Amino acid sequence: MDKNLLKIRKVTSNDAREWTIFGLKIWRDAYKNIFPEQVFIDRESKLEEKIKTFDDKIQNNDRNIAYVAEYNGKIIGTMCGSIKSSYEDFSEYADLIGLYIDSRFQGLGISTKFKEIFEEWASKNGASQYVIGVLKDNTKARNVYEHWGGKLSEFERDFVKLGVGYKEVFYTYALTKN
Repeated sequence: MDKNLLKIRKVTSNDAREWTIFGLKIWRDAYKNIFPEQVFIDRESKLEEKIKTFDDKIQNNDRNIAYVAEYNGKIIGTMCGSIKSSYEDFSEYADLIGLYIDSRFQGLGISTKFKEIFEEWASKNGASQYVIGVLKDNTKARNVYEHWGGKLSEFERDFVKLGVGYKEVFYTYALTKN
């Protein structure tokens, strides 16, 4: 891989279609052994709706953050977060909501770079801790979050898709002030 072709940058409105299509593909890859096919079909049927509402949901400001990793001009990774978690048990935490890397580019430090960008941003915007929610059965992501030093919370909840609950667990992290 030519590292000169790798770029990490803030998301823009122009990324809406590619971000959304990438998200659908990566979800299918990451969760193919967890969710039934109908979950992916349901998500993919909402492609145009997701693109239309992209700018309302994916933003960069003092409340939200979103970045992409590109290789040779194509999105190969995405990261988004919020300064305030929507999880009731973690309302005082920032939230690293989504972090996805194309499997062909995993192991190159891109997710760690995204984590560092998120932590710097969250700390700058007043957070002292953050949370990452992950499906309990997603052992690959859980291993990464544990490697990063996350503390597994006792709290679990059901992540519901098409009326079925899938256990979600949470890793918490303390932020150091810059």
